[in-house]
Amino acid sequence: MAPMSRYLTPQKISLLVLVKLYCTSQLPSSCTIPVLSFILTHSQTLPPVLSVARAQPSHDSSYYVSFPISAFEEVLQGHAFSMPGRTLLDVFLEHMWKLNSFDALHSLFDSIGGLLAGGDEDGEHDANPDRIILSRTSPLGSFVRRARLEFTRLQFVSALKLWTSFIQYRAPTAQWTRRIAGLAAIGVDAVAADIGLQQGDALYEVAYGHLAEEEDTDQSLSVDDFDRLLDFQLDQLQRLGCRVPEEMRTQLRDMLGPSGVVLRQSHLVQFFDAWKAGDYTSAFDNLHRYYDYAMQTRDKIHYQYALLHMAILQADFGCFGEAVAAINDTISTARENQDMVCLNFALSWLNHMSKAYPKQMKGVGYMGMLGTERDGLTFLKTKAREAKMWNLLSATLLNEAKLCLSTGDSVTRAFEFMYQASHLNIRENINNNGSVMLLTSTIYSRLGITHLSDAYCHLLLLVYNDTSPIDERIRATCRLAFNEVQTGQYDKGLARIESIDQSAHGVLKFRQYIFFSTGLIKLKRAIRHTDWSACESYLTSLKPDIATDPELSFLLQSTHIEYLIARSLFSEAFNTIEDLSTSLKEEGADILHRVTLLLLKADMFRKLGTPERGFSVALRAASVAYKSKLIPQLWIALGLLCNILNGLGEFGEAMRLLEAIVPQSMLVEDNHLTGILYSHLSDSLIGLAGQDDISTSHGTRARSTHLSNAEMYIDRARDCFKKVEDIEGECEQLVKRAIVAKLRGDEQLSEEWAQNHNKVWEEGRARIEGGK
Repeated sequence: MAPMSRYLTPQKISLLVLVKLYCTSQLPSSCTIPVLSFILTHSQTLPPVLSVARAQPSHDSSYYVSFPISAFEEVLQGHAFSMPGRTLLDVFLEHMWKLNSFDALHSLFDSIGGLLAGGDEDGEHDANPDRIILSRTSPLGSFVRRARLEFTRLQFVSALKLWTSFIQYRAPTAQWTRRIAGLAAIGVDAVAADIGLQQGDALYEVAYGHLAEEEDTDQSLSVDDFDRLLDFQLDQLQRLGCRVPEEMRTQLRDMLGPSGVVLRQSHLVQFFDAWKAGDYTSAFDNLHRYYDYAMQTRDKIHYQYALLHMAILQADFGCFGEAVAAINDTISTARENQDMVCLNFALSWLNHMSKAYPKQMKGVGYMGMLGTERDGLTFLKTKAREAKMWNLLSATLLNEAKLCLSTGDSVTRAFEFMYQASHLNIRENINNNGSVMLLTSTIYSRLGITHLSDAYCHLLLLVYNDTSPIDERIRATCRLAFNEVQTGQYDKGLARIESIDQSAHGVLKFRQYIFFSTGLIKLKRAIRHTDWSACESYLTSLKPDIATDPELSFLLQSTHIEYLIARSLFSEAFNTIEDLSTSLKEEGADILHRVTLLLLKADMFRKLGTPERGFSVALRAASVAYKSKLIPQLWIALGLLCNILNGLGEFGEAMRLLEAIVPQSMLVEDNHLTGILYSHLSDSLIGLAGQDDISTSHGTRARSTHLSNAEMYIDRARDCFKKVEDIEGECEQLVKRAIVAKLRGDEQLSEEWAQNHNKVWEEGRARIEGGK
């Protein structure tokens, strides 16, 4: 239904009746807080901001804008009035039905002026000392003053529409209680009843004949309601990064379409919705429309925000040159208008882009405006404190923690910045808890404590799900899925990603992230299955572009290198590693990425059969991982070093090192890593068995002990490889079993293990051919 006025609606008239009842009647003290809370909540249009620790309301945001008449029954029914046998609802309905004519509606607005201090009825204030007088600047006083002012501005046609809408809104209450039967029996208009007009008469039909044809009026909204509702939608779109739900989009279209009212915010809502959907043409059109209206209304102060949105939109689909030009204009305009909020946000965004896409930013000529990244963060932190921009300060502290992690600085320093941000979030009620949970999860993941990393992801999804942006919830879900893949639970990981809310798929960037995460899990599984045709198919569809998330892009590139090494394409793998290493060095990439490449290079030399060539590489990776507290990478590097020691015949030293790290490596909960370490440990024991002097009884017993322990670790390694569905790893352990049996002199058992090896390999081939 089209809005009747700029501000007034049937709901607000009903609230005015309740305000008048509260001020002029002696209500029980028990109902004061519920009544006042109800009036203030709904007169302010939007719901109050609740703490994440409190239960969320069962109603959606539109309920607070256009609430049904039954909402009054829920609040007033349970409170007794001063008169015996009557409830507060009875008295409220009596006042509602006393508005029995258009003239009575005018009288209501004339009389509520007496509720205000310094009003027209000061004499009555003295006569009735129990009467509550509202200050003109109080929330209730402001509501009454504005309602009265807006009613005087209404044209006759609009006021008549407001009256008839109020009649429809009030109509359901006629059946609620017998006490108003007499008042309701008069009909919708007492004046019409006095002159004998009835339904069917020509004059009656002109005035009220349309009431029976119109549908429910619970959706009656004023222009002010539209503005506030759109502001709320904008807040949700910007804070959560989501799209407008289809149901809400339909409601907004139905409400705004027939009204003929053009609201600036509607274009901005459509801009965000089109942007998240990947419809960049429509996004540009709606952004230009929004700021065209702003310029027409001489609201030029917000021009810098148009440039800021333009820069973010340009960067989102890879036009970094245009994005840098737009952000430079944003900074200049914000300085000219002395808008420190926009200026600091633009500098923060520029700092983020130079870190996330260093190659692309340098390619368009951006050399940095704030010196080093650490200097830039210090500058932003200082400006945020000066301007009391607590959201920016919290985000900057988290960025400092991330910088400590990426450069390999002290982990305790990263924890310090993170705890400062957490304290600020609590003190200033900042909804930045999702970022804190994700960063904490990342730190524990690097420390090799996977169960704590999972716990913080679960905490984000269970406790802060409603207040965290969608992208943070998706990242937490995908991280849980990747951790499950480490234990070999591929199907569970894929099912977890598939459980992501379908509304997230409506945003192009989120859909791409989910697609790449799903493809990455399937690619890893295909590599373990040695299903090379499937690997090639996944790699063709998973080629990252400049718009791909940087972290996910590196995971895809490193997995591609793993595939090349597994296929024994060592020349191509070496060239890919060198090219990627050069690129990461130029970009000043995360230390984790650089260590991972060193480990891949060392592993490539191991697969080549020349592990000693990777000794210096693995040693360097172990040293950097130890200093940076990259514990999972440290265990991988030490495993490679032990493999090299085994190759050099230093079996005792390799065994002592492996026995020290294997128990700690289990905290990582990576079955593939554990299987590799067990395999290296069995190699060390087999090597020691070969060095035992079997000419003596002591040497014979030592050899038997070493071979028995080797068999135990071979079986453990095989179990780990079987869990992660690594066919080559499992078959390698079966070969070792056959070798050990042969060393013991049991040719029949050795043959059985060899046949078991062939069986496992053939089953794996059959599974690939069968598409399982």
